[in-house]
Amino acid sequence: MSLAHIKVDLSSDKMHAYLQLEIPPEGTAWPTYEDVIKKLNEEGVVFGLKEEVIHRVLEEKTGKVTLVAEGVYPINGEDASLKYYFETDRVRLLPKELEDGRVDHRELSLVQSVQKGQVLIEKTPATPGVPGTNVLGEEVKPVPGKDVNVVVGKNVAWDGNRLIATCDGEPTKIGNKVSVQVVHEIRSNVGYKTGNIDFIGSVHIRGDVESGFVVKAGGDVVITGNVEGGSIYAEGNITINGGIIGQDKSVIKCGGDLYARYIDHAQVDAEGVIKVRDAIMHSVVNSGQKVILGTKKGMIMGGVVRAADLIDVQFLGSKMGTQTEVEVGINPGFRRELNEIEKRLPNLEKELDMVEKALNILNRQPELPPNREEQKAKLIRTSFVLKAEKRKLESRREEILQMINERQLERGSIRVRQTIYPGVRVIIGKAVRVFKDNFNYAVLTYHEGEVSIQPYR
Repeated sequence: MSLAHIKVDLSSDKMHAYLQLEIPPEGTAWPTYEDVIKKLNEEGVVFGLKEEVIHRVLEEKTGKVTLVAEGVYPINGEDASLKYYFETDRVRLLPKELEDGRVDHRELSLVQSVQKGQVLIEKTPATPGVPGTNVLGEEVKPVPGKDVNVVVGKNVAWDGNRLIATCDGEPTKIGNKVSVQVVHEIRSNVGYKTGNIDFIGSVHIRGDVESGFVVKAGGDVVITGNVEGGSIYAEGNITINGGIIGQDKSVIKCGGDLYARYIDHAQVDAEGVIKVRDAIMHSVVNSGQKVILGTKKGMIMGGVVRAADLIDVQFLGSKMGTQTEVEVGINPGFRRELNEIEKRLPNLEKELDMVEKALNILNRQPELPPNREEQKAKLIRTSFVLKAEKRKLESRREEILQMINERQLERGSIRVRQTIYPGVRVIIGKAVRVFKDNFNYAVLTYHEGEVSIQPYR
């Protein structure tokens, strides 16, 4: 029997082999089982043979294409996972509000604490997966699971697959960086009794921060009361159980997330998410991620609120037509940096022009006394420094403008769960829209150079 009447095809991934028998010429015998095996082996098919199927095909004398060998697919690895043994969302630690509006401070503490040696995270490592085999007997490599990255901050260390605290303190998570902060507790208001606070770890204040006083922390800041005209600077999160009564004096800045009941006449900058329960009023608020107004009151009225990704609010503006500006689609930090560059460049050009004019005057003189030569050398050095700064600023400006243009195409959005009032100015990327009438239940996004309005679902 000629093996030419036995046809073997492989799938592109070499995981399946197919057999097709051609009807032999009259007077010629059908191929035998041994003929088929020989042909398969010639084609390199040695693994996953379905012997019963081959016998059946030969018995039925069929010319159908039949699967006669199948490889074993690899089992891909599982991704690493993390189990946290402390609360990573600080809003969940806030005291519960009772039906009559009072707050039960005993029900939940604003402060988490851990002891030295306590487990903070348990990591289940990624698995490599199990290799497979194709019909040619070759190993098929699995896709290994992805690792999960945890940045090790202060006072924590890995012990095998467990991250543990190396001192007593408060656990904190900023992005994917986990630390334990040593805690400085103030059981009263920050005011004339305490003076300003500047602490390397986390600061917990059991009262208010009074007008004109400053709190600086290398970790988180937790305030049980209000901020009344004081200022807070934290490298971590800021949690204010009361409100920010800014009096046009308060400056609040943090490297993580911020929570407050309300923000009134204040300047607030957070690199993370800003969550506000009731209202943002007549303030300048900037978030590197999202601004979320939590409750049914949830309004932004007056001032300027900017977020890189999302502003989620119940009411935008007010019935009185209060001028209110909201912006998404670019990190406010970039916008501020761009404004500073735009302010600095004209001054820089004036300085450079003055230096160049002075140099021209000196260059026109055939011989200069030593003191003038020294002045000339100094001016050349100044010109060099100013030109370098100008190049650097122009390059950074281009970089930021490019990022702004790229961001516009992304999904920066403003979600209004109730009403947009007249007097509201919306900026998304380069698109601007000013509302002159009430508008209800809207999602605002960027579309082809315009602020697009879709119904809120």
